[in-house]
Amino acid sequence: MHNKIVLFLLCMSTLVVVSCKKELTKVIEKYDDGTIEGYYYIDKDSLWQGERIVYHKSGRIMSKTSYKNHVKNDSVYFYEDSENDNLYMIKYWNDDGSIYYKDFYENGKVRQKGLYSQKNERIKIWKNYTKEGTLDFVKEYKIIRGESYTNQLWLMLPGGDTIREGTSMKYKVQPRKVKLGDSIRFFFQSDVPAFKFKEKQGDFLVVLPKDYTKENFDAEFYNQESTTQNGIPTQRILSLKYNTKYPVEKTKIDTADHKKTVVFYLKPKRIGKDTIRGYFNEIAAITPGKHNLKEFFDKTKNDTIVSDTRTIYFDIPIEVIPR
Repeated sequence: MHNKIVLFLLCMSTLVVVSCKKELTKVIEKYDDGTIEGYYYIDKDSLWQGERIVYHKSGRIMSKTSYKNHVKNDSVYFYEDSENDNLYMIKYWNDDGSIYYKDFYENGKVRQKGLYSQKNERIKIWKNYTKEGTLDFVKEYKIIRGESYTNQLWLMLPGGDTIREGTSMKYKVQPRKVKLGDSIRFFFQSDVPAFKFKEKQGDFLVVLPKDYTKENFDAEFYNQESTTQNGIPTQRILSLKYNTKYPVEKTKIDTADHKKTVVFYLKPKRIGKDTIRGYFNEIAAITPGKHNLKEFFDKTKNDTIVSDTRTIYFDIPIEVIPR
């Protein structure tokens, strides 16, 4: 407690009436030099209730929050130790333990906002803004093998409404609720490719468990085949550039988009809610003009060398109901 001196003022002036039935005691905390560090209120059971204020040593407010029955029930507002008392950060603790986070530029405009996990790792979508208030870039984070991983990235034009570059995918899954015995259609397509130059362009594929109903990827992909000796068996589904299983699908999609589009169907084998986990890979080759992804994986050609791979992970909830 940093040698805090906690003073319980038990005289009538410390009793705050919050309703005709309930009274709270104000608890004042002090720094070692005697200046007030903050205060909060407790009820007859010593549970924190209502407002909590913490001060900088200068006497300016450092943070504000609110409690109900010893649990935060509102955002925590943090302020700079300056004459302007600028609000520079807000945190909100969600019921699942994640933390909503937002911070600000000196002019009051939002700088960034997003979610932290219980372990203080960035997760899900984070938005970053310019000092003028327009969207600058967006990142999607996932926890992969114990670390926060930048799964997708969108860099925006100055107006904030058009993508200029980054690396991302788009996908459609139809239907997500299906009767046992019916198929689900999966459509993946590169939205913003990581490799876009002639000397290093990518081909695309999706990697799934060989049979997800028997062995699925775990939530953080620890059991990914390429990362552990005991990784689960996988299957590669190549883009429409190579995949000849779905000729009708090819006619629906522009030929120029075949190389960046992966389409496949799955027929779930068990009833209930489930998750389809896998990853969308963009693979670039060192030697221009010699990259044939199918031949590379079939090991029938030796002059194709993979130089870089960009991986986007996905976990898609589905539900299977009885017929």
